[in-house]
Amino acid sequence: MNTRALTLIVTIISLMVLNFSAHTKAQVPDPAFNPMTAPGAKGISLNGHILYWNNSSGTTYNEVYFSPDSLLVANLDTSVKVKNGYPSTIFNSFNVSEFGVLQWYTKYFWRVVEHNSSGSSSSVLWNFTSVQSYILGYDFNFNTGLDGWQIIGPQGISNWYWSNSTHTNSQPGEIVFRWDPVFIGDSYIMSGELLAPAGLNLGLSFNFYEDWWSDTVIVGCGITSDNGSTWSTVWDLHATGNVGPEMVIMEIEVPGNFRIGFFYTGNSDFIDFLYVDNIIMGTALTPATPPYFLQANASDSIPKVIVSWEPGGAPSGLYGYELQRKIGLPSSNNPFITVATTDLGPRIFEDYNVVQNQTYTYRVKSLIIGADSHYGNEATAYVPAIVPVELVSFNANIIEAGVNLNWTTATETNNRGFDVERKRVVSLQSSVSNTEWERIGFVEGRGTSTEAQTYSFVDEEVSSGKYQFRLKQIDFDGSYEYSNVVEVDVNLITEFLLEQNYPNPFNPTTKISWQLPVGSYQTIKVYDVLGNEVATVADEYREAGKYEIEFEAGNLSSGVYYYQLLSGDLLLTKKMLLLK
Repeated sequence: MNTRALTLIVTIISLMVLNFSAHTKAQVPDPAFNPMTAPGAKGISLNGHILYWNNSSGTTYNEVYFSPDSLLVANLDTSVKVKNGYPSTIFNSFNVSEFGVLQWYTKYFWRVVEHNSSGSSSSVLWNFTSVQSYILGYDFNFNTGLDGWQIIGPQGISNWYWSNSTHTNSQPGEIVFRWDPVFIGDSYIMSGELLAPAGLNLGLSFNFYEDWWSDTVIVGCGITSDNGSTWSTVWDLHATGNVGPEMVIMEIEVPGNFRIGFFYTGNSDFIDFLYVDNIIMGTALTPATPPYFLQANASDSIPKVIVSWEPGGAPSGLYGYELQRKIGLPSSNNPFITVATTDLGPRIFEDYNVVQNQTYTYRVKSLIIGADSHYGNEATAYVPAIVPVELVSFNANIIEAGVNLNWTTATETNNRGFDVERKRVVSLQSSVSNTEWERIGFVEGRGTSTEAQTYSFVDEEVSSGKYQFRLKQIDFDGSYEYSNVVEVDVNLITEFLLEQNYPNPFNPTTKISWQLPVGSYQTIKVYDVLGNEVATVADEYREAGKYEIEFEAGNLSSGVYYYQLLSGDLLLTKKMLLLK
Protein backbone atom coordinates (compact mmCIF):
# COMPACT_ATOMS: atom_id res chain seq x y z
CA MET A 1 0.00 0.00 0.00
CA ASN A 2 1.46 3.36 -0.96
CA THR A 3 1.87 6.25 1.48
CA ARG A 4 -0.90 8.32 -0.10
CA ALA A 5 -3.49 5.55 0.30
CA LEU A 6 -2.42 4.89 3.90
CA THR A 7 -2.76 8.58 4.76
CA LEU A 8 -6.29 8.64 3.27
CA ILE A 9 -7.35 5.61 5.34
CA VAL A 10 -5.98 7.13 8.57
CA THR A 11 -7.81 10.39 7.83
CA ILE A 12 -11.13 8.60 7.23
CA ILE A 13 -10.77 6.59 10.45
CA SER A 14 -9.94 9.75 12.40
CA LEU A 15 -13.03 11.52 11.05
CA MET A 16 -15.19 8.51 11.93
CA VAL A 17 -13.86 8.49 15.50
CA LEU A 18 -14.43 12.24 15.88
CA ASN A 19 -17.93 11.96 14.47
CA PHE A 20 -18.76 9.04 16.76
CA SER A 21 -17.42 10.95 19.76
CA ALA A 22 -19.52 14.01 18.88
CA HIS A 23 -22.68 11.93 18.68
CA THR A 24 -22.06 9.94 21.84
CA LYS A 25 -20.78 12.73 24.10
CA ALA A 26 -23.06 13.01 27.16
CA GLN A 27 -24.49 16.35 28.23
CA VAL A 28 -24.42 17.96 31.64
CA PRO A 29 -27.92 18.50 33.08
CA ASP A 30 -29.72 21.77 32.52
CA PRO A 31 -29.94 24.08 35.57
CA ALA A 32 -32.74 23.78 38.12
CA PHE A 33 -35.65 26.09 37.32
CA ASN A 34 -38.99 27.61 38.39
CA PRO A 35 -38.44 28.35 42.12
CA MET A 36 -41.74 28.89 43.93
CA THR A 37 -39.97 31.42 46.16
CA ALA A 38 -38.85 33.38 43.13
CA PRO A 39 -36.17 36.09 42.98
CA GLY A 40 -37.31 39.17 44.87
CA ALA A 41 -39.97 37.39 46.95
CA LYS A 42 -40.77 39.19 50.20
CA GLY A 43 -42.47 38.48 53.49
CA ILE A 44 -40.89 35.06 54.08
CA SER A 45 -41.69 33.73 57.55
CA LEU A 46 -38.81 33.51 60.01
CA ASN A 47 -39.38 29.79 60.40
CA GLY A 48 -41.37 27.02 58.79
CA HIS A 49 -40.81 28.12 55.20
CA ILE A 50 -39.94 25.61 52.46
CA LEU A 51 -38.17 26.42 49.20
CA TYR A 52 -39.35 24.46 46.14
CA TRP A 53 -37.97 24.18 42.60
CA ASN A 54 -37.96 21.91 39.53
CA ASN A 55 -35.01 19.73 38.55
CA SER A 56 -33.88 19.09 34.99
CA SER A 57 -33.95 15.67 33.38
CA GLY A 58 -30.65 13.80 33.37
CA THR A 59 -29.76 14.86 36.91
CA THR A 60 -28.10 12.15 39.04
CA TYR A 61 -27.90 14.12 42.29
CA ASN A 62 -27.93 17.74 43.42
CA GLU A 63 -26.72 20.15 46.09
CA VAL A 64 -28.26 23.21 47.73
CA TYR A 65 -26.37 26.31 48.90
CA PHE A 66 -28.04 28.84 51.24
CA SER A 67 -26.82 31.92 53.13
CA PRO A 68 -27.38 35.66 53.66
CA ASP A 69 -23.88 36.06 52.18
CA SER A 70 -24.37 36.36 48.43
CA LEU A 71 -20.67 35.86 47.61
CA LEU A 72 -20.46 32.54 49.45
CA VAL A 73 -23.50 31.23 47.60
CA ALA A 74 -22.40 32.64 44.24
CA ASN A 75 -19.01 30.97 44.62
CA LEU A 76 -20.54 27.68 45.86
CA ASP A 77 -18.51 27.81 49.03
CA THR A 78 -18.80 24.47 50.83
CA SER A 79 -19.39 26.30 54.12
CA VAL A 80 -22.90 27.24 52.93
CA LYS A 81 -23.80 23.88 51.37
CA VAL A 82 -26.97 22.86 53.22
CA LYS A 83 -27.98 19.83 51.10
CA ASN A 84 -25.70 17.23 49.54
CA GLY A 85 -27.40 14.52 47.49
CA TYR A 86 -24.24 12.70 46.44
CA PRO A 87 -24.25 10.08 45.00
CA SER A 88 -27.91 9.54 43.99
CA THR A 89 -30.36 11.79 45.87
CA ILE A 90 -32.23 14.52 44.00
CA PHE A 91 -33.79 17.17 46.24
CA ASN A 92 -36.66 19.39 45.08
CA SER A 93 -37.17 21.30 48.34
CA PHE A 94 -35.34 22.75 51.31
CA ASN A 95 -36.89 23.64 54.68
CA VAL A 96 -35.21 26.84 55.90
CA SER A 97 -35.62 25.66 59.50
CA GLU A 98 -32.70 23.33 58.76
CA PHE A 99 -30.59 26.47 58.43
CA GLY A 100 -32.04 27.98 61.60
CA VAL A 101 -34.35 30.85 62.47
CA LEU A 102 -34.15 33.67 59.92
CA GLN A 103 -33.51 37.28 60.88
CA TRP A 104 -36.02 40.08 60.47
CA TYR A 105 -35.99 41.81 57.07
CA THR A 106 -32.86 40.13 55.76
CA LYS A 107 -32.07 39.11 52.20
CA TYR A 108 -31.12 35.46 51.77
CA PHE A 109 -29.52 33.86 48.72
CA TRP A 110 -29.75 30.28 47.49
CA ARG A 111 -28.67 28.15 44.59
CA VAL A 112 -29.14 24.57 43.36
CA VAL A 113 -26.42 22.62 41.54
CA GLU A 114 -27.40 19.67 39.32
CA HIS A 115 -24.87 16.86 38.74
CA ASN A 116 -24.46 13.86 36.49
CA SER A 117 -21.51 11.81 35.25
CA SER A 118 -20.64 14.47 32.64
CA GLY A 119 -20.49 17.46 34.94
CA SER A 120 -22.74 19.97 36.68
CA SER A 121 -24.82 23.10 36.14
CA SER A 122 -25.86 25.80 38.62
CA SER A 123 -29.10 27.66 38.85
CA VAL A 124 -29.02 31.44 38.84
CA LEU A 125 -28.52 33.13 42.20
CA TRP A 126 -32.02 33.20 43.68
CA ASN A 127 -32.95 35.43 46.63
CA PHE A 128 -35.79 36.40 48.95
CA THR A 129 -36.29 38.82 51.84
CA SER A 130 -37.60 37.68 55.21
CA VAL A 131 -40.60 39.35 56.78
CA GLN A 132 -40.26 42.78 58.36
CA SER A 133 -41.16 43.34 61.97
CA TYR A 134 -44.84 44.13 62.23
CA ILE A 135 -44.43 46.06 65.48
CA LEU A 136 -43.42 49.50 64.26
CA GLY A 137 -43.30 53.03 65.60
CA TYR A 138 -42.19 56.27 63.93
CA ASP A 139 -42.19 59.71 65.53
CA PHE A 140 -41.23 63.02 63.88
CA ASN A 141 -41.41 66.05 66.19
CA PHE A 142 -39.10 68.43 64.28
CA ASN A 143 -37.68 69.82 67.50
CA THR A 144 -34.38 70.83 65.94
CA GLY A 145 -34.81 70.47 62.18
CA LEU A 146 -36.45 68.64 59.29
CA ASP A 147 -35.42 65.16 60.57
CA GLY A 148 -34.05 64.21 57.15
CA TRP A 149 -37.22 65.09 55.23
CA GLN A 150 -36.77 65.88 51.52
CA ILE A 151 -38.37 68.82 49.68
CA ILE A 152 -39.83 68.18 46.21
CA GLY A 153 -40.93 71.46 44.67
CA PRO A 154 -41.90 72.36 41.09
CA GLN A 155 -38.92 73.39 38.96
CA GLY A 156 -36.70 72.99 41.99
CA ILE A 157 -38.52 75.73 43.91
CA SER A 158 -38.46 75.23 47.67
CA ASN A 159 -41.48 76.51 49.57
CA TRP A 160 -40.96 74.23 52.62
CA TYR A 161 -38.69 75.00 55.57
CA TRP A 162 -38.22 74.41 59.31
CA SER A 163 -39.39 76.96 61.85
CA ASN A 164 -38.82 77.07 65.62
CA SER A 165 -42.48 78.02 66.13
CA THR A 166 -45.60 76.58 67.81
CA HIS A 167 -48.50 77.32 65.43
CA THR A 168 -49.72 73.70 65.69
CA ASN A 169 -50.12 74.06 69.47
CA SER A 170 -47.17 71.75 70.18
CA GLN A 171 -43.58 72.02 71.38
CA PRO A 172 -41.38 74.47 69.40
CA GLY A 173 -40.23 73.23 66.03
CA GLU A 174 -42.44 72.42 63.00
CA ILE A 175 -42.31 72.17 59.22
CA VAL A 176 -43.82 75.04 57.25
CA PHE A 177 -45.13 75.59 53.72
CA ARG A 178 -44.95 79.25 52.53
CA TRP A 179 -46.74 80.77 49.52
CA ASP A 180 -43.57 82.51 48.25
CA PRO A 181 -42.07 81.96 45.69
CA VAL A 182 -45.35 81.71 43.79
CA PHE A 183 -45.96 78.62 41.62
CA ILE A 184 -48.82 76.65 40.14
CA GLY A 185 -48.66 72.88 40.59
CA ASP A 186 -47.73 70.41 43.34
CA SER A 187 -45.12 70.78 46.05
CA TYR A 188 -44.19 68.00 48.51
CA ILE A 189 -42.06 67.42 51.54
CA MET A 190 -41.46 63.73 52.34
CA SER A 191 -39.77 61.59 54.93
CA GLY A 192 -36.95 59.15 54.43
CA GLU A 193 -37.87 55.55 53.65
CA LEU A 194 -39.85 53.83 56.40
CA LEU A 195 -39.66 50.03 56.62
CA ALA A 196 -42.94 48.15 56.80
CA PRO A 197 -44.41 44.94 55.38
CA ALA A 198 -47.00 45.25 52.60
CA GLY A 199 -50.57 45.57 53.84
CA LEU A 200 -49.60 46.62 57.38
CA ASN A 201 -52.15 48.83 59.12
CA LEU A 202 -50.64 51.78 60.96
CA GLY A 203 -52.18 54.39 63.16
CA LEU A 204 -51.29 57.90 61.95
CA SER A 205 -51.65 61.20 63.79
CA PHE A 206 -50.28 64.71 63.25
CA ASN A 207 -50.96 68.31 64.26
CA PHE A 208 -51.51 71.05 61.69
CA TYR A 209 -52.57 74.66 61.26
CA GLU A 210 -53.47 76.32 57.97
CA ASP A 211 -53.18 80.09 57.57
CA TRP A 212 -55.56 80.73 54.66
CA TRP A 213 -55.47 83.67 52.22
CA SER A 214 -58.10 83.34 49.45
CA ASP A 215 -59.93 81.02 47.03
CA THR A 216 -60.06 77.26 47.69
CA VAL A 217 -56.78 75.89 49.02
CA ILE A 218 -55.89 72.18 48.84
CA VAL A 219 -53.35 70.67 51.22
CA GLY A 220 -52.94 67.06 52.21
CA CYS A 221 -50.98 64.06 53.37
CA GLY A 222 -49.98 61.10 51.22
CA ILE A 223 -47.75 58.05 51.05
CA THR A 224 -45.45 56.92 48.24
CA SER A 225 -43.60 53.66 47.56
CA ASP A 226 -41.57 54.91 44.58
CA ASN A 227 -39.64 57.81 46.13
CA GLY A 228 -42.24 60.42 45.27
CA SER A 229 -43.00 59.58 41.65
CA THR A 230 -46.60 58.67 42.52
CA TRP A 231 -48.65 59.35 45.63
CA SER A 232 -51.71 57.95 47.38
CA THR A 233 -53.58 60.63 49.32
CA VAL A 234 -54.64 59.58 52.83
CA TRP A 235 -55.95 62.99 53.98
CA ASP A 236 -56.68 66.30 52.32
CA LEU A 237 -58.29 69.62 53.19
CA HIS A 238 -60.13 72.05 50.90
CA ALA A 239 -59.99 75.13 53.10
CA THR A 240 -62.00 78.33 52.69
CA GLY A 241 -60.64 79.93 55.83
CA ASN A 242 -58.11 79.43 58.59
CA VAL A 243 -58.21 75.87 60.00
CA GLY A 244 -56.70 74.67 63.26
CA PRO A 245 -54.69 74.08 65.15
CA GLU A 246 -56.08 70.53 65.03
CA MET A 247 -54.94 66.95 65.45
CA VAL A 248 -55.72 64.42 62.70
CA ILE A 249 -55.99 60.76 63.74
CA MET A 250 -56.54 57.94 61.22
CA GLU A 251 -55.53 54.46 60.21
CA ILE A 252 -53.67 53.77 56.96
CA GLU A 253 -52.60 50.64 55.10
CA VAL A 254 -49.10 50.83 53.68
CA PRO A 255 -47.90 49.10 50.47
CA GLY A 256 -44.60 47.96 51.99
CA ASN A 257 -41.61 50.20 52.53
CA PHE A 258 -42.89 53.73 52.06
CA ARG A 259 -42.39 57.44 52.61
CA ILE A 260 -44.95 59.77 54.12
CA GLY A 261 -45.33 63.32 52.87
CA PHE A 262 -47.37 66.53 52.92
CA PHE A 263 -48.33 68.57 49.89
CA TYR A 264 -49.85 71.74 48.54
CA THR A 265 -51.50 71.71 45.11
CA GLY A 266 -52.77 74.64 43.05
CA ASN A 267 -51.73 78.29 42.93
CA SER A 268 -49.53 79.02 45.95
CA ASP A 269 -50.63 82.68 45.89
CA PHE A 270 -53.95 81.52 47.46
CA ILE A 271 -52.42 80.47 50.80
CA ASP A 272 -50.27 82.07 53.44
CA PHE A 273 -48.82 79.16 55.45
CA LEU A 274 -49.31 75.48 56.38
CA TYR A 275 -47.71 74.20 59.59
CA VAL A 276 -47.28 70.47 60.47
CA ASP A 277 -45.81 68.82 63.59
CA ASN A 278 -45.83 65.71 65.80
CA ILE A 279 -46.21 63.06 63.07
CA ILE A 280 -46.64 59.71 64.85
CA MET A 281 -47.17 56.30 63.23
CA GLY A 282 -47.37 52.90 64.90
CA THR A 283 -49.02 49.52 65.07
CA ALA A 284 -51.46 48.25 67.67
CA LEU A 285 -50.01 46.79 70.85
CA THR A 286 -51.06 43.28 69.78
CA PRO A 287 -51.03 43.35 65.96
CA ALA A 288 -52.15 40.33 63.93
CA THR A 289 -49.54 38.07 62.38
CA PRO A 290 -50.10 37.32 58.69
CA PRO A 291 -50.79 33.97 57.03
CA TYR A 292 -47.59 32.09 56.18
CA PHE A 293 -46.27 29.23 54.05
CA LEU A 294 -48.27 30.37 51.02
CA GLN A 295 -47.81 27.88 48.15
CA ALA A 296 -48.80 28.26 44.49
CA ASN A 297 -48.76 25.22 42.22
CA ALA A 298 -49.72 25.31 38.54
CA SER A 299 -51.53 22.36 36.98
CA ASP A 300 -49.74 20.46 34.22
CA SER A 301 -52.97 19.57 32.41
CA ILE A 302 -55.21 22.67 32.48
CA PRO A 303 -54.65 26.43 33.02
CA LYS A 304 -55.12 26.49 36.80
CA VAL A 305 -53.11 27.48 39.89
CA ILE A 306 -53.84 25.90 43.28
CA VAL A 307 -53.01 28.27 46.13
CA SER A 308 -52.88 27.22 49.80
CA TRP A 309 -51.61 28.80 53.04
CA GLU A 310 -51.33 28.40 56.79
CA PRO A 311 -53.23 30.76 59.12
CA GLY A 312 -51.62 33.61 60.98
CA GLY A 313 -52.68 34.85 64.38
CA ALA A 314 -55.16 37.49 65.49
CA PRO A 315 -56.21 38.67 68.96
CA SER A 316 -59.85 38.53 67.83
CA GLY A 317 -62.16 39.30 64.94
CA LEU A 318 -60.58 37.09 62.24
CA TYR A 319 -63.25 36.36 59.62
CA GLY A 320 -61.48 35.46 56.36
CA TYR A 321 -58.61 35.97 53.93
CA GLU A 322 -57.86 38.16 50.93
CA LEU A 323 -55.78 36.63 48.12
CA GLN A 324 -53.98 38.85 45.61
CA ARG A 325 -52.11 38.10 42.40
CA LYS A 326 -49.93 39.93 39.92
CA ILE A 327 -48.45 38.99 36.56
CA GLY A 328 -44.75 38.20 36.62
CA LEU A 329 -42.11 37.52 39.24
CA PRO A 330 -42.09 39.28 42.62
CA SER A 331 -39.57 41.77 41.24
CA SER A 332 -41.94 42.95 38.48
CA ASN A 333 -43.60 46.36 38.76
CA ASN A 334 -47.02 45.00 37.83
CA PRO A 335 -49.72 45.80 40.42
CA PHE A 336 -51.32 43.20 42.66
CA ILE A 337 -55.06 42.69 42.20
CA THR A 338 -57.48 40.89 44.49
CA VAL A 339 -58.57 37.57 43.00
CA ALA A 340 -60.51 36.10 45.93
CA THR A 341 -61.81 36.66 49.44
CA THR A 342 -62.52 33.53 51.44
CA ASP A 343 -64.01 32.63 54.79
CA LEU A 344 -62.28 30.62 57.50
CA GLY A 345 -62.97 27.31 55.77
CA PRO A 346 -60.29 25.35 53.92
CA ARG A 347 -57.39 27.71 53.22
CA ILE A 348 -57.15 26.80 49.56
CA PHE A 349 -58.19 28.49 46.33
CA GLU A 350 -58.17 27.25 42.73
CA ASP A 351 -57.44 30.11 40.35
CA TYR A 352 -58.80 29.32 36.87
CA ASN A 353 -58.47 32.89 35.63
CA VAL A 354 -54.93 32.33 34.34
CA VAL A 355 -53.49 31.84 30.88
CA GLN A 356 -50.95 29.39 29.52
CA ASN A 357 -47.25 30.18 29.40
CA GLN A 358 -47.51 32.92 32.03
CA THR A 359 -45.95 33.54 35.45
CA TYR A 360 -47.98 34.74 38.44
CA THR A 361 -47.02 35.84 41.96
CA TYR A 362 -49.51 35.54 44.85
CA ARG A 363 -49.80 36.94 48.39
CA VAL A 364 -52.47 36.65 51.12
CA LYS A 365 -53.53 38.52 54.26
CA SER A 366 -55.96 37.88 57.12
CA LEU A 367 -59.23 39.86 57.22
CA ILE A 368 -59.81 41.07 60.77
CA ILE A 369 -62.50 43.31 62.18
CA GLY A 370 -60.79 46.60 62.98
CA ALA A 371 -57.42 46.07 61.30
CA ASP A 372 -56.36 43.44 58.74
CA SER A 373 -53.00 41.75 58.99
CA HIS A 374 -50.26 42.61 56.53
CA TYR A 375 -49.45 40.25 53.65
CA GLY A 376 -47.45 37.09 54.22
CA ASN A 377 -44.90 35.51 51.91
CA GLU A 378 -45.09 35.82 48.14
CA ALA A 379 -45.28 32.61 46.09
CA THR A 380 -44.82 32.25 42.35
CA ALA A 381 -46.51 29.80 39.96
CA TYR A 382 -45.46 29.09 36.38
CA VAL A 383 -48.43 28.13 34.20
CA PRO A 384 -47.05 25.93 31.42
CA ALA A 385 -47.93 26.04 27.74
CA ILE A 386 -50.20 23.02 27.97
CA VAL A 387 -50.17 20.59 25.06
CA PRO A 388 -53.71 20.79 23.62
CA VAL A 389 -55.83 18.09 22.07
CA GLU A 390 -54.42 18.58 18.59
CA LEU A 391 -56.79 17.20 15.95
CA VAL A 392 -54.82 16.54 12.76
CA SER A 393 -57.53 14.88 10.63
CA PHE A 394 -61.31 14.35 10.58
CA ASN A 395 -62.98 12.50 7.70
CA ALA A 396 -66.36 11.02 6.82
CA ASN A 397 -66.93 8.14 4.38
CA ILE A 398 -70.09 6.42 3.20
CA ILE A 399 -70.17 2.67 3.88
CA GLU A 400 -72.90 0.06 3.52
CA ALA A 401 -73.94 0.48 7.15
CA GLY A 402 -74.13 4.29 7.01
CA VAL A 403 -71.44 6.96 7.51
CA ASN A 404 -68.03 6.07 8.96
CA LEU A 405 -66.25 8.91 10.80
CA ASN A 406 -62.49 8.73 11.40
CA TRP A 407 -60.21 11.18 13.18
CA THR A 408 -56.67 11.36 14.52
CA THR A 409 -55.03 13.41 17.27
CA ALA A 410 -51.33 14.22 17.46
CA THR A 411 -51.33 15.04 21.19
CA GLU A 412 -53.89 15.03 23.99
CA THR A 413 -54.06 16.65 27.42
CA ASN A 414 -56.89 16.09 29.88
CA ASN A 415 -59.08 14.67 27.10
CA ARG A 416 -62.25 13.03 28.45
CA GLY A 417 -63.58 12.30 24.98
CA PHE A 418 -65.61 13.41 21.98
CA ASP A 419 -69.32 14.04 21.49
CA VAL A 420 -70.21 13.19 17.88
CA GLU A 421 -72.78 15.64 16.49
CA ARG A 422 -74.80 15.53 13.26
CA LYS A 423 -76.96 17.97 11.31
CA ARG A 424 -78.95 17.32 8.16
CA VAL A 425 -78.44 19.90 5.43
CA VAL A 426 -81.69 20.90 3.77
CA SER A 427 -81.74 22.49 0.31
CA LEU A 428 -82.67 26.14 0.08
CA GLN A 429 -85.42 25.13 -2.35
CA SER A 430 -87.20 23.31 0.44
CA SER A 431 -89.76 24.96 2.63
CA VAL A 432 -88.43 22.96 5.62
CA SER A 433 -86.06 24.79 7.98
CA ASN A 434 -82.51 23.53 8.49
CA THR A 435 -82.21 20.98 11.28
CA GLU A 436 -80.21 21.64 14.45
CA TRP A 437 -77.05 19.89 15.62
CA GLU A 438 -77.82 16.74 17.59
CA ARG A 439 -75.58 14.54 19.71
CA ILE A 440 -75.53 11.03 18.23
CA GLY A 441 -72.78 9.38 20.28
CA PHE A 442 -69.73 9.67 22.53
CA VAL A 443 -66.21 8.29 22.04
CA GLU A 444 -63.93 8.09 25.07
CA GLY A 445 -60.59 9.95 24.84
CA ARG A 446 -57.11 8.86 25.92
CA GLY A 447 -56.64 11.42 28.72
CA THR A 448 -53.11 12.77 28.26
CA SER A 449 -50.86 11.47 25.49
CA THR A 450 -48.02 12.76 23.36
CA GLU A 451 -48.48 9.98 20.79
CA ALA A 452 -50.87 9.92 17.82
CA GLN A 453 -54.29 8.40 18.61
CA THR A 454 -56.97 7.28 16.13
CA TYR A 455 -60.74 7.09 16.61
CA SER A 456 -63.80 6.02 14.61
CA PHE A 457 -67.58 6.12 14.86
CA VAL A 458 -70.27 4.69 12.54
CA ASP A 459 -73.58 6.53 12.15
CA GLU A 460 -76.18 3.96 11.06
CA GLU A 461 -79.17 6.27 11.53
CA VAL A 462 -79.02 8.09 8.22
CA SER A 463 -81.27 8.04 5.17
CA SER A 464 -80.57 9.54 1.80
CA GLY A 465 -79.59 13.17 1.99
CA LYS A 466 -76.76 15.57 2.80
CA TYR A 467 -75.33 15.60 6.34
CA GLN A 468 -72.74 17.52 8.31
CA PHE A 469 -70.73 16.10 11.21
CA ARG A 470 -68.53 17.69 13.87
CA LEU A 471 -66.72 16.65 17.07
CA LYS A 472 -67.10 18.31 20.46
CA GLN A 473 -63.85 17.58 22.30
CA ILE A 474 -64.46 17.70 26.09
CA ASP A 475 -61.84 18.02 28.86
CA PHE A 476 -62.23 16.46 32.30
CA ASP A 477 -63.00 19.90 33.76
CA GLY A 478 -65.92 20.35 31.34
CA SER A 479 -64.27 22.80 28.95
CA TYR A 480 -64.68 21.93 25.28
CA GLU A 481 -63.81 22.82 21.68
CA TYR A 482 -65.49 22.04 18.36
CA SER A 483 -63.71 20.51 15.39
CA ASN A 484 -64.10 21.57 11.80
CA VAL A 485 -67.25 20.36 10.00
CA VAL A 486 -67.22 17.54 7.42
CA GLU A 487 -70.06 16.96 4.96
CA VAL A 488 -71.28 13.85 3.12
CA ASP A 489 -74.03 13.24 0.61
CA VAL A 490 -75.74 9.96 1.49
CA ASN A 491 -77.56 8.44 -1.44
CA LEU A 492 -78.95 5.09 -0.34
CA ILE A 493 -81.74 5.24 -2.97
CA THR A 494 -80.80 4.68 -6.60
CA GLU A 495 -84.21 4.69 -8.35
CA PHE A 496 -87.60 6.42 -8.45
CA LEU A 497 -90.36 4.25 -7.00
CA LEU A 498 -94.08 4.68 -6.29
CA GLU A 499 -95.27 1.96 -3.92
CA GLN A 500 -98.69 0.31 -3.95
CA ASN A 501 -100.95 1.97 -1.43
CA TYR A 502 -101.68 0.06 1.77
CA PRO A 503 -104.21 -1.18 2.65
CA ASN A 504 -105.80 -1.74 -0.72
CA PRO A 505 -108.78 -1.94 -0.95
CA PHE A 506 -109.27 0.70 1.77
CA ASN A 507 -112.01 2.55 3.66
CA PRO A 508 -111.64 5.47 4.11
CA THR A 509 -107.84 5.98 4.60
CA THR A 510 -104.74 4.47 3.04
CA LYS A 511 -101.02 5.18 2.98
CA ILE A 512 -99.11 6.17 -0.16
CA SER A 513 -95.30 5.65 -0.17
CA TRP A 514 -92.66 6.69 -2.66
CA GLN A 515 -88.91 7.25 -2.97
CA LEU A 516 -86.62 9.46 -5.07
CA PRO A 517 -82.81 9.38 -5.47
CA VAL A 518 -82.58 13.16 -5.95
CA GLY A 519 -84.29 16.17 -4.44
CA SER A 520 -87.05 17.65 -6.59
CA TYR A 521 -90.43 19.34 -6.63
CA GLN A 522 -92.95 16.52 -6.18
CA THR A 523 -96.69 16.37 -6.80
CA ILE A 524 -99.04 13.46 -5.99
CA LYS A 525 -102.62 13.74 -7.23
CA VAL A 526 -105.62 11.37 -7.24
CA TYR A 527 -107.93 10.92 -10.29
CA ASP A 528 -111.19 9.03 -10.87
CA VAL A 529 -111.68 6.59 -13.78
CA LEU A 530 -112.81 9.44 -16.04
CA GLY A 531 -109.53 11.33 -15.44
CA ASN A 532 -110.99 13.98 -13.19
CA GLU A 533 -108.68 15.24 -10.43
CA VAL A 534 -110.29 14.56 -7.05
CA ALA A 535 -107.46 15.28 -4.56
CA THR A 536 -103.90 16.63 -4.20
CA VAL A 537 -101.93 14.56 -1.68
CA ALA A 538 -98.51 16.28 -1.95
CA ASP A 539 -97.25 19.38 -3.72
CA GLU A 540 -93.82 20.62 -2.54
CA TYR A 541 -90.04 20.32 -2.86
CA ARG A 542 -88.53 17.35 -1.04
CA GLU A 543 -85.01 16.05 -0.60
CA ALA A 544 -83.99 12.65 -1.90
CA GLY A 545 -85.33 9.88 0.31
CA LYS A 546 -88.30 7.74 1.24
CA TYR A 547 -91.66 9.29 2.08
CA GLU A 548 -95.09 8.19 3.23
CA ILE A 549 -98.30 10.14 3.46
CA GLU A 550 -101.84 9.26 4.51
CA PHE A 551 -104.69 9.80 2.04
CA GLU A 552 -108.23 10.24 3.44
CA ALA A 553 -111.13 9.56 1.04
CA GLY A 554 -114.16 10.02 3.28
CA ASN A 555 -115.80 12.40 0.79
CA LEU A 556 -115.39 10.06 -2.20
CA SER A 557 -117.72 7.26 -3.32
CA SER A 558 -116.67 3.66 -3.72
CA GLY A 559 -114.81 2.76 -6.86
CA VAL A 560 -111.48 2.61 -8.70
CA TYR A 561 -109.10 5.57 -8.46
CA TYR A 562 -105.61 6.35 -9.77
CA TYR A 563 -102.82 8.18 -7.91
CA GLN A 564 -99.96 9.72 -9.82
CA LEU A 565 -96.43 10.93 -8.83
CA LEU A 566 -94.97 13.75 -10.90
CA SER A 567 -91.30 14.69 -10.35
CA GLY A 568 -89.68 16.69 -13.12
CA ASP A 569 -90.10 14.65 -16.31
CA LEU A 570 -90.95 11.49 -14.33
CA LEU A 571 -94.56 10.34 -14.12
CA LEU A 572 -95.54 7.19 -12.18
CA THR A 573 -99.12 5.94 -11.75
CA LYS A 574 -100.79 3.30 -9.51
CA LYS A 575 -104.41 2.08 -9.14
CA MET A 576 -106.29 1.77 -5.86
CA LEU A 577 -109.78 0.60 -4.81
CA LEU A 578 -112.07 2.37 -2.35
CA LEU A 579 -114.80 0.14 -0.82
CA LYS A 580 -117.43 1.61 1.50
